[in-house]
Amino acid sequence: MYDRIIRGGQVIDGTGNPPFRADVAVKDGKIAFVGLLPPEGQAEEVLDAQGHYVTPGFIDAHSHADVTVFGNPESHNKAGQGITTDISGHCGTSNAPKDPASLRHEEEKLGRPVGSMNYLSSYGKTIAQMESMKLGVNMAQYVGHGSIRAIVCQGENQNRPLTKKELDHMEGLLKEAMEEGAMGVSFGLIYPPGSYADLDELVAAAKVAARYDRSFSVHMRSESLRLVESVEDMIEVARRADCRALLSHHKAKGRVNWDKTTLTLPLIERANREGLEVELDQYPYTASATYLGVYIPQKFQARGRAHTLELLRDKKARQEIRKAMEQVNPLEESNFQNAGFAGTLISRSPNHPEVEGMTVAELAEKWGKDPFDAAFDLLLEDNFDTDGIYFMMSEKDVIRVLQYRRTMVGTDGGGVMPGQITHPRIVGSFPQILGRYVRDLGVLEVEEAIRRMTSLPAQFFRLKNKGLLREGFDADLVVFDPLTIGCPSDYHTTVPNQGIKAVYIAGKKVVEDNIYNGTCAGQVIRAGR
Repeated sequence: MYDRIIRGGQVIDGTGNPPFRADVAVKDGKIAFVGLLPPEGQAEEVLDAQGHYVTPGFIDAHSHADVTVFGNPESHNKAGQGITTDISGHCGTSNAPKDPASLRHEEEKLGRPVGSMNYLSSYGKTIAQMESMKLGVNMAQYVGHGSIRAIVCQGENQNRPLTKKELDHMEGLLKEAMEEGAMGVSFGLIYPPGSYADLDELVAAAKVAARYDRSFSVHMRSESLRLVESVEDMIEVARRADCRALLSHHKAKGRVNWDKTTLTLPLIERANREGLEVELDQYPYTASATYLGVYIPQKFQARGRAHTLELLRDKKARQEIRKAMEQVNPLEESNFQNAGFAGTLISRSPNHPEVEGMTVAELAEKWGKDPFDAAFDLLLEDNFDTDGIYFMMSEKDVIRVLQYRRTMVGTDGGGVMPGQITHPRIVGSFPQILGRYVRDLGVLEVEEAIRRMTSLPAQFFRLKNKGLLREGFDADLVVFDPLTIGCPSDYHTTVPNQGIKAVYIAGKKVVEDNIYNGTCAGQVIRAGR
């Protein structure tokens, strides 16, 4: 007597091997049998999977659900696209540990009383808090180097090297996080204060992760003018620290930089042939997304959010910021120059939801203002919490990176509520690949796409009993229709995905016919345990 039987599907087991017809039986949260069962095989529930693929649960290699988990622990948009395990805390910013100013901001944002979220001041306490919650999917997370840097030099000008005392403090906080189960350390090298770190500091942080057989992930210093040099820098950090590396959301931003992936991918492959372990993640879209504050050059953000807002209120400082934005600085990423006002869509504005879905150029016209002033005023009124979507990549680069054998899949986003307007990558990256790029364009075989979504990240993140559809492994499973799977959401509309018949986490059905059913079967995963 099994708990569940999935009958008659084509199994894609995650190894990269072709599909084969088999029944899959589940017992006590584990895969109990893979093969052909007799018709009389018994189970509490039997699912007819004829005409469908049955695969291991998908692993979101690049998530920010740690930022949203306390306001939205279900993260319905993750399971709703087949994700059963979520790896968050990337780009240098994790939900913990938080410096006092960031902690107060988080409490204000969620409407919590002052001091009610003090557990965020400690990585270990935060993970314990998450373990006490009902989670929609399994969650593991990195610790953010930028979050730690904000603690060790808080209240100071952070655009400088760390002192020996601060460096020791940073390494101590990283060690504590590793012992509490962090997947590794993440770097966000376009986001202050992590962007002010030099290579020696990054190597020191990566060495702490390496001592625990953990990795580093990195939003590189440039994904445009200095894309190739940034890849070389991160390979150097991996080499000097002897640490596994994950280059986040690999792309080439800005028309003048298109096709630079023809240079970066051979560099990465050469590093792996040397014996390093350097992998990529990617979302399958030609627009990126992050907060609108990246418009502001980093030298104006060196004293923290409050000081930057003061500068935006000052007429003379505004002019200095504007002048700096207009100047090309190859040492610093510029979403403003790569996308422009017409190529920047406002995706979230807490105090002006009526402008969501407009470009900054359209906002300026609506408000009757110069585009710079419109952007600055929106950031002020939203307390720097405005989000933007930036159209600046080529689909040729997207396909080239997708076809590279070391590329995993990531949503680059956290939990969103049903119907919430957001970047479609957050709600449908996995169906988008399986629909548009596998079925419609044929640029990747389905078994290879599934390997990138399952066993490749499971191996890189050292996840036990995940990533393969194999007896004894966790019963995290996806059943989908290859003829209909896809992501119909766009940058203005969010709707359910298509073609996902069922998703199971630890043997419990959490998605039925594309819709998350509210079951919270997720667990916190601590690395090394």
